[in-house]
Amino acid sequence: MIKRMIEMKTAAWQRKKMGNNHNTGGGPGEAQHHGNLPGGSQPGRQQRFWATTKRLCSFFRPHAWRLAAVVFGILLTAGARLAPPWITRYTVDVAIPAGRPELLWYAGGALLGFSLLEGALVFLNRYTMEYLGQRVLFDLRGKLYEHLSRLSFSYYDSVRTGDIMARITSDTEVLRRFFGFAIINLFSNLLVIAGVFFTMLSWDYRLALLYLALVPFMYHAMKNYAFKVRPLWRVVRERMAGLTEVVRETVVGMETVKLFAGEEAAVEKFAAENDGYYHSHLSAARVSAVWMPYISFLLGLGAAVVIWYGGRLVIQGGLSLGALVGFTGYIAMLTRPIRQTGRIVDMIIQAVTSAERIFATLDLEPEVKDAPGAYELPEITGRVEYAGVEFSYDGKTKILKGISFTAEPGEAVAIVGPTGAGKSTLLHLLPRFYEPTTGKITIDGHGIDKVTVKSLRSKIGLVLQDTFLFAATIAENIAFGKPEATMEEIRWAAKTAQIDDFIESLPEGYDTPVGERGVRLSGGQKQRLAIARVLLTDPRILLLDEPTSSVDTETEERLKKALAEVTEGRTVIVVAHRLWSVRSADKILVLQDGRIVETGTHEELLARGGVYAGINRTQLQTTRGLGEGR
Repeated sequence: MIKRMIEMKTAAWQRKKMGNNHNTGGGPGEAQHHGNLPGGSQPGRQQRFWATTKRLCSFFRPHAWRLAAVVFGILLTAGARLAPPWITRYTVDVAIPAGRPELLWYAGGALLGFSLLEGALVFLNRYTMEYLGQRVLFDLRGKLYEHLSRLSFSYYDSVRTGDIMARITSDTEVLRRFFGFAIINLFSNLLVIAGVFFTMLSWDYRLALLYLALVPFMYHAMKNYAFKVRPLWRVVRERMAGLTEVVRETVVGMETVKLFAGEEAAVEKFAAENDGYYHSHLSAARVSAVWMPYISFLLGLGAAVVIWYGGRLVIQGGLSLGALVGFTGYIAMLTRPIRQTGRIVDMIIQAVTSAERIFATLDLEPEVKDAPGAYELPEITGRVEYAGVEFSYDGKTKILKGISFTAEPGEAVAIVGPTGAGKSTLLHLLPRFYEPTTGKITIDGHGIDKVTVKSLRSKIGLVLQDTFLFAATIAENIAFGKPEATMEEIRWAAKTAQIDDFIESLPEGYDTPVGERGVRLSGGQKQRLAIARVLLTDPRILLLDEPTSSVDTETEERLKKALAEVTEGRTVIVVAHRLWSVRSADKILVLQDGRIVETGTHEELLARGGVYAGINRTQLQTTRGLGEGR
């Protein structure tokens, strides 16, 4: 009955889903797979529902013997629960008419014994099941987190952070309730219901069939309940993800919010999301609330019919009084399992909904991964070559067009151009953050798509313009790429990055916590820590994306001299906005609209009077204008 009930509600969920699902995709590859989850025919959707349920339960396979112990314990518990009406019938029909008080002691002792046995078994079953549930979630969370760490940048470009966080937190919490409560109670309740009906049929088939006549009404109620509630719980999960995203976005952007006096707007935005979550939860709760009174009415009706008809049978001599009392005991025993079915169905629906979201993520294949037969990149000299490289984020608009150039070992290559020309994108293709649409990139003649991603990235150091620091100490942040580094190595990297003096001036020195995202440090300090972090890994190829955009001129000059010493013999590719900072580069590439329009040294490009010379002229005029303004 429960299976058919859940099947009936699947179509409603899908129709609702198509109208309410948040757009979490739009990008290529991984994101598209994620967004296309609801598709398919109704039979296909039902098959996916049961496939998800089966896959969810498959996580118990490593713990099969403990699960078997729980199943055995549930069988014993069901037996202990079914015993009291038998004892009551014996007491009324045998012990009392016989006038033997000692039989009452035996009956009372048996009732007490079965009660204690049931209590002990319930404790053991629930504790073991909670343990199993936590173990399964421990494994699932670890697997999900590990998989997220392997997904490509395109996934994070197109899926909201709040949605990702919801997978690991709130969705797994829903599964905890499923593993810790729903499974054990569903199995236990089904055993009790089956045992009660079998016993009632064996005692008096007329009363049993009379009571069973109410089952179609209960089934109808359960079917309609599940038909309505699943899409509502799907909306609740999506609303929670949206609420999480708003909170995260506001906290991360609090400085901007306060700068523009946007507190009221932020509160209104949160209130709108909170209101949506509140009302979506109320909608689901309203449907759930209707279920209980209806089932209570049916149970009460069943009890009334049994008392009326059973009483007549007792008066007519067709049924013993003990059997009637036992019947009423079993009817009372059915109240909790049947009422609890609604809550369990809720949990199953929520759990499968959350599991579908989690499995949709786990089933995504990273766009960037090791090719079959990929090999370790051997020691390199650092020769980098781009040959006819083109790239598009969405498969339509080309960001890079026909990029071809070579960076020889030990050569410093600068990439300049207006904003949006594709400079950072060009840099990000080398460590395979993204795959080129066409063309080929090689290092020492090795195609970067032919070697393992891990070995490729171990040879490359990248300093991003937007520096990210972990909520850890300064030393831990510098040593992130080389956890085994000694303090001497960490200090060397910090000195080279011109940040050692500042660190030593702090009361806690290298043990100073930087705060969340490095909030306690200035932009320039964070950039220098990022440079130190990369230098510590000793890369053969160094990629710098506006590495000194947040430092003052004096510090930048010192940093350039220090970097010139440590990068000698290494291949350096640097993206820069300020042309004077790359004058000493061996080669300068000028990008415009995704193409390399000029190549040469600083002096050669100025002499040509082309795009580079025009940018240089504009920057000089701007600098003079600022100076006159002062």
